[in-house]
Amino acid sequence: MKTKSFSLMVLMALFFFVSCKKEATNPQLTFSNNVVEGTANASGEYTMTGHISSVTRLDKVVLTKEGQSTPFLVDDSTAKNKNEYDFSYKVTGITVNTYIVVDIFDQGGGKVTQRFLIKK
Repeated sequence: MKTKSFSLMVLMALFFFVSCKKEATNPQLTFSNNVVEGTANASGEYTMTGHISSVTRLDKVVLTKEGQSTPFLVDDSTAKNKNEYDFSYKVTGITVNTYIVVDIFDQGGGKVTQRFLIKK
């Protein structure tokens, strides 16, 4: 009887640990001073800065001007394998108000997307 009870407890514990899935947390992005917009200088340049935090190591950061299909920056080296990353990306060629789409990918398949407005 003790063996059956013990076996049942072990089976239940095993089932509990196998069936419980860890919740994956997507990367978190905060821009400097918690602002989501900035103003380009007279040359049409703006430097986006902020912090990325991720439970799972980062894979890459992709910046695209909204409405375009091709990214103008893919950071798959500096950000890669980090859990905490302070970034600084220079954006050029701003002639009108432009949204920058920031896609952050982690190595677990997580993704977060945020938009940043650069005013001219």
